[in-house]
Amino acid sequence: MKFEDLGVYTSFVERLTALDVLEPTAIQQVVIPKLLERKSLLAASQTGSGKTLAYLLPLLQLLSSGAYEKKIDMVILLPTRELARQVADVVQMLCIDSGVTSAVIYGGVPYQQQIDALAALPSVLIATVGRLKDLLSQGVLELYDVEYFVLDEVDQMLDLGFGDSVLELAQCRKEGGVSCFFSATVGSDVCEVVDRMESDLDKINIATDTFVVDDIVHSAYYVERRLMCNLLLHILRSEKPKCTIVFTRSRNMADMVTKQLCDNGMVAESFHSERSQSAREYILARFKSGETPIVVATDVMSRGIDLDNVECVINYGLPQSAELYIHRVGRTGRAGRSGKAISMCEPTDYELLGSIQKMMKRSIPITTNHPYHTQEVTKVLSGLYTTSATQSKTKAKAKSKSKGKR
Repeated sequence: MKFEDLGVYTSFVERLTALDVLEPTAIQQVVIPKLLERKSLLAASQTGSGKTLAYLLPLLQLLSSGAYEKKIDMVILLPTRELARQVADVVQMLCIDSGVTSAVIYGGVPYQQQIDALAALPSVLIATVGRLKDLLSQGVLELYDVEYFVLDEVDQMLDLGFGDSVLELAQCRKEGGVSCFFSATVGSDVCEVVDRMESDLDKINIATDTFVVDDIVHSAYYVERRLMCNLLLHILRSEKPKCTIVFTRSRNMADMVTKQLCDNGMVAESFHSERSQSAREYILARFKSGETPIVVATDVMSRGIDLDNVECVINYGLPQSAELYIHRVGRTGRAGRSGKAISMCEPTDYELLGSIQKMMKRSIPITTNHPYHTQEVTKVLSGLYTTSATQSKTKAKAKSKSKGKR
């Protein structure tokens, strides 16, 4: 199937062809026709599946073919600055010579340039939630009768605590307009928030049996917390990956690990929400070019950032959920390349690792042949395995007795 078969404008197809984007993805094949028919929808599809073009192509086409008004007619809300910047770049690429203007606003940069851009009343506004609410409260702009409203990465919005804010911002929509909600995962929390904004919509789920690509090699190391940084250095020196993201659970931990790596002669930078926007852009540029081979990051880097050169993802401690693990390791093995996903786990992460394996429907090999697999780790793990086996036997006996009573 080609983009032309979906009704996409020739001008858009030509720009995509120049970028070697020739065939629509699964989510694009389903979403584009529905949006061209002006149907509101909630779509679930994994990060990297092409959601951005799935909504931009049809909505920009509808916008450019409608009556022109000097007002903001499309609002796209995003959870992070990097994702906002990327979406803005795609909008600009698609709208060359179309008459459709756009502006992007996000935190971490001075206000004045963004205020000047808004004064021109662009057709499309791409924004992060915090900065948009800030500018609205200052009276810098007004949003009303917005024809096309997009909320991207809904699940991440909720994880960041933006639920009430997006409900408030959604009031700017025009009655009878088109609303689109996109999420990598759709749980009850996502459905509840979306239903409060738009109850009458199509729900699309592009499900896959495999949540991560087959070209990623997974492995796990158990280690005591006090020796985790030593193990990280050992892995980096033995694996020698060229472009690596080390994920941590907090900003302070990201800074601490970065300092430890630099003190041991490695080139690394930390990446998290407390870094300035200019610093984050600088770090990303150096990481993409290979000048900074290691970035130590919080989950702000786990999705929404276009990186195709990541060879290895290392979890400095497992994330708090299996879904976050999927997003983290999805940074590698992209664009047809292979990748490695290495997790450093404390013994208490045993059940969490099991839930990750269950979601992926595959096992993760445990590496025990390393210098920091201590007797304490062996002892704790032996107890966990024994307890788990005992519980399984107890459940099996109880199930057998239950059957016998029937």
